[in-house]
Amino acid sequence: SRSVHKMGQTYLLLVTISLLCLGETYAERCLGKQYIDYSDWRLKPYCHETCKKIGIKGTNDYPSEAYGVYRREGNANYRTVYSKPGGWKMTYGCQENAKGGDTDAWFVTNTGSSSGAVFYSPYKTTCPSDSTNWWYKEKSSDTDWTPAGFRAKYVQVVCNPTNEAEFIPIMKAKYGSTNGAMATGKHAFALALVVALALAENK
Repeated sequence: SRSVHKMGQTYLLLVTISLLCLGETYAERCLGKQYIDYSDWRLKPYCHETCKKIGIKGTNDYPSEAYGVYRREGNANYRTVYSKPGGWKMTYGCQENAKGGDTDAWFVTNTGSSSGAVFYSPYKTTCPSDSTNWWYKEKSSDTDWTPAGFRAKYVQVVCNPTNEAEFIPIMKAKYGSTNGAMATGKHAFALALVVALALAENK
């Protein structure tokens, strides 16, 4: 009947509206994008009360320039902000364009915002060292995130590291082993040639 048909149309309209609302909620999973502060997610104590410094280390399979020891710089979004020389920060907030969409997370960045992040962990934790399953990308300009490993290839975020030398950034080789040897040989030959010419001129 006509009344049943109208009820069906109304039901479909309500389902459509509900799906649209769910889609918007899913797309805006970051509190910051919903114009809500992080006060409801406040965790006590602040991380700096436990971790005076935070260290990141791992294998050379990841953006190792982010490795190092980070110290407290201040607070943001009811979490401690850590930083190290070179403009690197470890902070909590909205990680945009994360795997599966925007998410609140701890992230490591060299621009001060999530757009420059090379590591992130989408867990509501007091300290970044409490987080697990870190994601990474080789360069902040890359679009794809990959989960970091735990065994042969690993990344560790450590509270109050004792031996800071273990956290010195790894300098990646600019040349392969063959090219590096060839470059070294050429430099040595050029230096020997210069010395020989200088001695010949002095005779």
